Parts: sequence; C-alpha cells; structure tokens
Amino acid sequence: MLNGIDVSHWQDGINLSRIDCDFVICKATEGINFIDACFYKHMRDAESSGKCIGFYHFARPEYNSAESEADFFYRHTKNYFGRAIPVLDWESIGKKNVAWAKYWLDRVYALTGVKPMIYMSEAVVNAYDWSSVANANYGLWCAKYRDYGVDINFDMASAGKKPNVKWWKFVAMWQWTSVGRLDGYGGNLDCNVFYGSKEAWAKYAGATKTYIVQGGDTISSIAAKCGISVDALAAKNGFINEGQVLRI
Repeated sequence: MLNGIDVSHWQDGINLSRIDCDFVICKATEGINFIDACFYKHMRDAESSGKCIGFYHFARPEYNSAESEADFFYRHTKNYFGRAIPVLDWESIGKKNVAWAKYWLDRVYALTGVKPMIYMSEAVVNAYDWSSVANANYGLWCAKYRDYGVDINFDMASAGKKPNVKWWKFVAMWQWTSVGRLDGYGGNLDCNVFYGSKEAWAKYAGATKTYIVQGGDTISSIAAKCGISVDALAAKNGFINEGQVLRI
C-alpha cells in the first residue's frame, strides 16, 4: 500500500522533495487548450525525488469531443507514458456521458499502449452504468470523504469506510480527504492511498522500454534500432505514426 498526493497549479511553490509520500499525481491538461502551469515542474521534482508519478487530464465533455481532448493530452504528455500512470479526471459537467469517457480512454490506449485510470467520486460511479469501462480493465481511482476535518500525515483514523462501488471488482486508489496536512507544506492537500506496491504502480504505468517515432522512421528501421523483429513490433503497436510512443 502506498500513500500519495495529487497536485496542480493550486499547489504552486510546494517543494515535493520535502514531502514524505510514495507518489505524486500531477495535473497535466484540461479541455483542448489548457496546460497546467506547474505540470512539468511538478513531474520533474516528484520523479527526481524518487517518488512514483502519475498525471491527469481534466475532461470537458460539455465542450469538446473525446478524440480532440485525448489527442491534446497525448501531445503534451507523451514522454511520460511508460513512466507514470495516466488518468482521466471525470468531474466536470456532463458526467453522465459514459461513452465520451470510454472513447477518451480507448483513444489514449490506442496511441500509447497504456491503459489510463479514471478518477471520479463514489456517487458518480454508482449513478451511471460504467460496465463498459470496468470490463475494459481501466482502473478506478475513487474519491470519497467522510468529512472535511483536517487529517495529519496520512493518519486515516477518521477516513471512514472505503468506497463501495458498482461495476469494478475493486478500487485501485482511494482519495480519502481533500484537507490533508503533511509536514513540509502549509496548505491543504488531497491525500490518497494506492492499494498495491511500487511494482504494481509501474504495471499500471505500463513500464516498458519505449521508442518515440521520429520523422523519417520506418517500421523496419525502428525494429533494427531496438533489436526487435518487424512482426513483433507491429503486433505490439499496430499502425505507426510520427510522435507515437512505441512499446518495445
């Protein structure tokens, strides 16, 4: 079991090297034109301090297509696939549009070979039919707060009961408070527990050897560079496009 936090520009100035936690999940993008101002710094600082990392996209299904948002997310985060867990943050207006979320998840998976998690509250999970997403094996990060009392240094004595959800057999990660306080930072933090080891985290992240397709690359030239057969490379990645992160 791992303890961690999620951050965005609202935590600008946080020194992640001073925070005693196992993982950090950073806001990356929102919609089709917003990149979080602290994303790259937060990711760099978390990774350099030895923490497991993740990154998320805040969906705006009321404004944009799932494909346009997935592609925007991928373009600005593609170097992190295989190193960090990607997440779809599902809490905007239009939460009932399960098909939109499924398309986004499928699109990112097709581009990267990594299956993102989806984040939402217990109430949203249980309000709609998420069977298509759960059956496709996209992991669930679920938010459920017992109260808004301050919790210190991951003390879960007042966390309450774990989320009770439909569709999924288990919750991979639980965000149990939005008013956590940790040594090294003076403000409130979202605190989370991941039900697995660092090795399990790496599997969710799709940790593997990767190659980013460059201009002029061919499938045969990539296979030669990476010491893999053309057939095996094609089987793992399908049709290859410039900028795509390939699994080797």
